[in-house]
Formats: sequence, C-alpha cells, structure tokens
Amino acid sequence: MKSVAAVLGGEVLRGFTADDVIANIAKLRATCGDRAIMRAFHFLAENDRVDAQCDALRSNDLDAFFAGVLASGRSSFMWLQNVYTVKNVAEQVLSLALCVTEKLLAGTKAAWRVHGGGFAGTIQAFVPAELVNEYVAGMDKVFGEGSCAVLSIRQDG
Repeated sequence: MKSVAAVLGGEVLRGFTADDVIANIAKLRATCGDRAIMRAFHFLAENDRVDAQCDALRSNDLDAFFAGVLASGRSSFMWLQNVYTVKNVAEQVLSLALCVTEKLLAGTKAAWRVHGGGFAGTIQAFVPAELVNEYVAGMDKVFGEGSCAVLSIRQDG
C-alpha cells in the first residue's frame, strides 16, 4: 500500500480515495502491480466500514454490524488476500475455516471473518449463543479438539 501511496504522491494511503486510485490505475498497474492496487482498495473501503460498524454498534443495530463484519471478511479474502499463501496452495486452513463456518452458520444471525495475522491468523465468528456448542463441535471435528476457543465480550468496550 505504501508503493501505491508513493505513486499517488504520499507516504501512506490515508487521505487518498478510491477515485484517486482509479484515476491513476494505469500507472499504478505498471509500477506496483494488480495485487497492490487491490490491497489499496481494501484499505480504503475498510476505513469506511469501520466507521459504519462503530455507528451500528452505537445505535444497537446488530444486523448492520454483522453486515460490516461479513463485508470486511470478503474484502480481506478477495482484495487484501491475507487468508492463504501461494507458497503452499494445498494447505488453506483459514480459507477452509471460513468455508466450514459459512456452512455451519448459514441462515443464522451470525458473522465471521479472518482476524489477526493473516496467513498465521485466526477467524473470528460471532455465533448465536444457542449454536455455540454445535459450532465448536463442528470446528473441532475439522481442525482437532480444542481448536475453537469461545470468548465472551463484555458489555462495555
């Protein structure tokens, strides 16, 4: 993202917009490559998503918050591309965890995304209380006993 910022005339991407990227996309493709551009789009959209998610939490709109979590996760997977490495495509643990989570939680009021350190990170799933035991059992079946940790979130952040 710093390489994209440099082409746009800055040190960091903060302060630039997706329109700035589009306006300079030919030069960016030649200089930085497509992956850097996609990562820049993720970064720029992610900042807006965070603001929207904070607003959703302040107004007790869990549906909007979860929509933001899912959108952020999709963007991380597609644009930031921090869920798998091309060095060992046969092993895609985080991708599989996201896939299994989507199957286990489909049709419920839940949300999930990659979280933390990307390739060596984890996923974060917001699971309805009545489905926690079933979800943990499903994840442990795939990844081994104790692979899924249940965390509680306190009322005040």
